[in-house]
Amino acid sequence: MSGQKVWTTGAHLAAFGMLLARTNWDVPKHRGITYFALPMRQSGVEARPLRQMNGRASFNEVFLTEARVPHANVIGEAGGGWAVALATLAHERGLATARLAAVPPRGQGRTAREASAEAAEYAKTYEWYPQRAGRPDVVPSQARATGKDGDPVVRQDAARLAALERVARWNVERARAGRAAGRPPGPEGSLAKLCGSEIARAASRLHAAMTGAGAMLSGPASPLEGIVAEIIVSVPAGSIAGGTDEVQHNIIGERVLGLPKEPQVDVDVPFREVRTNVPRR
Repeated sequence: MSGQKVWTTGAHLAAFGMLLARTNWDVPKHRGITYFALPMRQSGVEARPLRQMNGRASFNEVFLTEARVPHANVIGEAGGGWAVALATLAHERGLATARLAAVPPRGQGRTAREASAEAAEYAKTYEWYPQRAGRPDVVPSQARATGKDGDPVVRQDAARLAALERVARWNVERARAGRAAGRPPGPEGSLAKLCGSEIARAASRLHAAMTGAGAMLSGPASPLEGIVAEIIVSVPAGSIAGGTDEVQHNIIGERVLGLPKEPQVDVDVPFREVRTNVPRR
């Protein structure tokens, strides 16, 4: 298969990628899609890291040129990939309930050492994610360090941030209880994702307000050794990655509030006949 995909996290280090490909053009758009585990280490796959404004390069643009996928790498049923994709997204949006890229404990043998080193290397992909989340955990200490802990506006905004964080943690605990009871991920993942975006933006605004112009500085001598600057340039990514805030609002509106879906004219139309802005072969 040939094609291109942008914003693929960790593709330059991954052994496999999650690939959804249309395998049947004569059924409606949510059917006829198959989910594959794509071997990334082959000549037909090229991952090009994208440099971000925070200096990191966690995301990639991936190019497929006559790439191959074995039949054994189909996840679920052929043509049933949409259901698998929804389950994947639900788990992805619930990642706030677990640590990303956990490094296994070190062992004594060669295999354990190599596995630990490989996991530690891959974990670097996510080492800036705390900054993307706004670092609300350091707001109180920064308020004291900058002398803003007596500012009534800063105190009010910090209290509002703490309240939002506590509500978000309760939602995460509800999600964990559901997993423990055997229930699949649901719209609470979208609530967590949306809360995370709001918390990150609120924390970023507070850090900028407390630090002032110095928040633009990076390097060892800058506020929090550059962490404040990295927060400010990293937080916007949280409202896009894993599904935009607008997507989460739609999911919550439809699945939690019971609001009607947006009008669709192509639900029962074979995908081959769906109108697009590019010519079909």
